[in-house]
Amino acid sequence: MSGIAALINPHSGSVPPDAAAKLTGAMEALGKPCDINVLGDEDFTQAIADCIASEPDMIIVWSGDGTVACTLEHAGSDGPPILPLPGGTMNLFHKQIHGGACAWDECLYRALSEGKIIDVPAGCAGERRFYVAAMVGSLTDLATPREAIREGKILKAFETLAGSDILDLRTNMSFRLLDEHSRSVEGFATATALFVGHSGDDLLEYAFIDPDNPLELAASGIGALFSDWRDAAGVQTLQAREVIIEEEKGYELRVTLDGEPVRLKSGTRFSRIAKAGKAISAQIE
Repeated sequence: MSGIAALINPHSGSVPPDAAAKLTGAMEALGKPCDINVLGDEDFTQAIADCIASEPDMIIVWSGDGTVACTLEHAGSDGPPILPLPGGTMNLFHKQIHGGACAWDECLYRALSEGKIIDVPAGCAGERRFYVAAMVGSLTDLATPREAIREGKILKAFETLAGSDILDLRTNMSFRLLDEHSRSVEGFATATALFVGHSGDDLLEYAFIDPDNPLELAASGIGALFSDWRDAAGVQTLQAREVIIEEEKGYELRVTLDGEPVRLKSGTRFSRIAKAGKAISAQIE
């Protein structure tokens, strides 16, 4: 086919129940026919692959970060450009592509009327890709209690934390990286994160925590729970061309890639590629 296709994930954090009807109406008002696909409860990777195989000129993806990342990975660098509409809780990728937060309908109108196609960079975690950030260590499991706190469900947040090892910040990882000058840097960390950045960037932003004492450890854990943990006490940041992370006993690394929990082998190499796909930016300033 040619023309515009759309993928809607109704299970994403802020996609409305009548999203298909809303998008159909918006596209009709713009005079742009669109083949709309609502993703079901089952594994929807095949539905995404089928959509790409139909060879649309572009794909609108109304969802959270995870579904957009899955679509980009299937489309690849030579596939159709992706227009992400914010439908998740965090919408980090959407803000990164569009230059800021925007409502789905504003994003749609601006992207289709005055948007531009941009290259989408990606991080590589071994054979896996991520488009916003990879987090490694116990703090990767903070997403659930943090979202509960945002929703005012304090009891649920602390129930999630109770009996877990999320805030167990013992230093059990080491890293080796090449910095922006290709110099080797080594260190230890209790938790780390790697951020892809924008299309014009060349390097990964590497943030890590290695507390010096119990008070700093506690401050790091609590700060990470209530805010962006890059702003927590004891966090250091470096610019990196590549990073190799190892668990001290050779256990698998606890990782999230754009919010998706995975387990990767100790010694996984993290790097960055400049063009992993194409997106249509609404150019919100």
